[in-house]
Amino acid sequence: MYKENREQTAELLRLVLSHMSRHAAGFHPMSYAVWYEYLANINPHLNSAVDARIAECGSLSDQEIASLYGRYVAQREPKATEHASAQVARLLQQVGGAASEAGAQVRSYGAGLDGYRLQLQSRIDPQQLEQLLRSLIEDTERVQSSTDNFNDQLRRNSEEVEQLRAELEIARGLASRDPLTGLLNRRGFEQHLQREWVGRSVECSLMIVDIDRFKSINDSHGHLLGDKVIIAVARALQTGVGNGGPVARIGGEEFAALLLGAGADAASAVAEQVRCAVERGRIRRAEGADSVGGVTVSLGIACWSNGESFESLMSRADRALYESKTAGRNRVTLAAVPAVASVA
Repeated sequence: MYKENREQTAELLRLVLSHMSRHAAGFHPMSYAVWYEYLANINPHLNSAVDARIAECGSLSDQEIASLYGRYVAQREPKATEHASAQVARLLQQVGGAASEAGAQVRSYGAGLDGYRLQLQSRIDPQQLEQLLRSLIEDTERVQSSTDNFNDQLRRNSEEVEQLRAELEIARGLASRDPLTGLLNRRGFEQHLQREWVGRSVECSLMIVDIDRFKSINDSHGHLLGDKVIIAVARALQTGVGNGGPVARIGGEEFAALLLGAGADAASAVAEQVRCAVERGRIRRAEGADSVGGVTVSLGIACWSNGESFESLMSRADRALYESKTAGRNRVTLAAVPAVASVA
């Protein structure tokens, strides 16, 4: 499981990119995953295998990276699932025990109240009344303490379950998330959309974003800076979209976002915000180095028409992106509403 904090992952990112640049394998998620686990020193079997391969051949190829990933990284998911299942079973047992204890205390408290009620129905002297009140206060404090303990147990377990969920998502995320940006990858985006599209009845818009002249950025400044550009655009897109819907990196320099509940005006406003954020941004080659500006993106938006299939929506957004590119780049284009919706 990945336990590194934000600062540690940032340093690992720098080291990973440096290592990737020394080997023949391409800059892709599979290679990133292998080097991340290697440098984080969380997978000793992988580390031994990588060291052996480097000692033997000096540089790792795409084929060798794929082999290492399949044998030492991808196989960790079943173990993560098994671990999560065991932890959830433990948490359920803890909650059950705390609930049983709290329930017993509440039942006892209820029985005590019935007894006090019966005593009050008969004539009692002031001393007996004082004793009854003292006992009632003690019983109330006891059941309150039990209830507080139960609530604390629920809170702690809730936090643990959330941590387990996050860890399991990371373990599985190598198949559904882009390691470089943390966004969904194309597969993860499509899986999300399959769930989202079932019974769709409210408006939404699809936004596709492409980094302008990205190949020239790589050619002029190198892949390390190119990756920094990708990360910067991903952040700008995620910030602009917020909680509005899923965001993904669906290609090398191409991104997509499904804006739920957003019509033409709202989607255009988000797209323009993203475009401006990227245009204003400046990216440093390294710590203390001069920043590099001039990065822009082109965007295409298609608003969903009732009954339209996602494939049709994607096609219209792609065409809108193409129009932005051919019209000079660094702009937003809104696709025309189809004359007749394509039925899914």
